[in-house]
Amino acid sequence: MLNRLRYRAKLRTRRWLRENPKWLKKLRHFRCFSGDPESVSRGFAIGFFFGLTPTVGVQTFLVLSSCLMLRGNFPIAFMATWVSNPLTLVPLYWLFENIGSLFISGSILSTNTAAAWPMLQFVTSGTLKMLLGSLFIATPMSLLSYFVVYRLAKLNLIRNKTVT
Repeated sequence: MLNRLRYRAKLRTRRWLRENPKWLKKLRHFRCFSGDPESVSRGFAIGFFFGLTPTVGVQTFLVLSSCLMLRGNFPIAFMATWVSNPLTLVPLYWLFENIGSLFISGSILSTNTAAAWPMLQFVTSGTLKMLLGSLFIATPMSLLSYFVVYRLAKLNLIRNKTVT
């Protein structure tokens, strides 16, 4: 069942790309579906980075634009963002908040603003702590994943075929 659905999606994608050669040319230019080790490892690192940041609502847009700019493999990047899913979201955000609290302590806003809008102070400090904590985890993990995936792709342990 799943193989049949995957096969149909592959056929539809190939047909659409044949009917729209300009898009195919652009996608090839940006190497969005390239199976070479550099593109695959770049795509995985991009997806892993944004998967480990609190950007759940805009992850796909950020991943797609980053893959276009850095010439990474988009399907691999999209799958790598699944590191943050409904089961892992709460533990990841808790970890981000605790790591961010090590570097940011106290009130971020002035005391007058915090007194007038205590909820604003709570939200801004929590968001900034979570964002900073996620960057301390996402950056080294995505760099490490780049080198691991690159090595695995060079050894032909990861095979990715191009879509055409």
